[in-house]
Amino acid sequence: MYNYRINKELAEIIAQASRFSRAEIAPWVAQGNHAAFPLPLWRKMGAAGLMGIAIPREYGGLGLAYLGITLVAEALAAQGGSLGIGLSWLIHNVVARLVFASLGREEQKSRYLPGLAQGRITASLSISEPEVGAHPKYLKTMAQRRGDVYIVNGEKAYLTNGPFVDLYVVLAVTGTAGSDEKKEFSAFIVPKDTPGVAMTAPLNLANFKPSPHCGIRLTDCAIPVENIIGAAGTAYPAVALAFREIEDVALMGLVLGGINRQMSLLLKGLRRQGGAVAEGLPAELGRLQYLRDTLRLIAYEAARMLDRDDGRAGLLSLILSFRELARQFQQGLEKPAATALLAENEEFLSLSGDLVRAVNLARNVMTLKQIKQGAALLR
Repeated sequence: MYNYRINKELAEIIAQASRFSRAEIAPWVAQGNHAAFPLPLWRKMGAAGLMGIAIPREYGGLGLAYLGITLVAEALAAQGGSLGIGLSWLIHNVVARLVFASLGREEQKSRYLPGLAQGRITASLSISEPEVGAHPKYLKTMAQRRGDVYIVNGEKAYLTNGPFVDLYVVLAVTGTAGSDEKKEFSAFIVPKDTPGVAMTAPLNLANFKPSPHCGIRLTDCAIPVENIIGAAGTAYPAVALAFREIEDVALMGLVLGGINRQMSLLLKGLRRQGGAVAEGLPAELGRLQYLRDTLRLIAYEAARMLDRDDGRAGLLSLILSFRELARQFQQGLEKPAATALLAENEEFLSLSGDLVRAVNLARNVMTLKQIKQGAALLR
């Protein structure tokens, strides 16, 4: 649907991702036991070219932008059925594009992007800290310069893909500015085997299995000055805030793909029942259809807005609207799903749990943004 707005090359990449997902991810999902992350499947994704879709062609990628990430995420979730695999893949691609391709110096791009594109290297963004999240006022990880190195101390939490990555991109305080001594942050490329880096216990999250998460503790880590990525002192707006906005948009693709998968399972279940159509069911299905179509339009336009980079007016409204409509979809799905006897379908239940979690991520933050947006109207 709406493929008339997608060029031929992008359509073929989406088709390739769909074929891979049906052949490799869906069979893995069907096996059950999703606690352990399937590294062999991850390597296959790299060999299939899925790890570098947003990396420039000169470094071995496909050169797509955020619309491409969003559309491929939709295909992976719809045809593969795993939001956990999709989330790990999505974070890999967003970090590769936002941090390394957009902010890296030429020597950093040449060193890391080919490996990231092939899936030989994976990087995890390390911003949040235990108990305080990602609020800049409360972040404590410090990097103090001593000659040609920075000595980094602190602890990070909630690292997506953290247990198996090769590189951590660590945000640390490197100074203060202004009369209020506002913290300034820099981003450091920290190889996993750096002395003083220790992984904390993996997090056992209830949802998004098998996407692995953990924390890291950094104790007197000596990081070369040349490992700063992006301009020193600018990492909070350039990395943390930008990542949050891009993640909100790219997640729309995963959610949309998951919804497509839900609809497929729902319709298969209903057709298996046969017989007379329950009263009210066509209206319920019609509502699910128009909600899904609207969600697709919002997701595509939000991704295009990121790619145009000509102002983000209205982007927050798209993000908030998407989440609200996605919640309405999940609520509206309950009765038809009961009719389709999906109450014991493990794939449907797991997928539904992941989707509810996805549309409620950082809900308090979203509520505050909504309040701020409304307050601005009263000025």
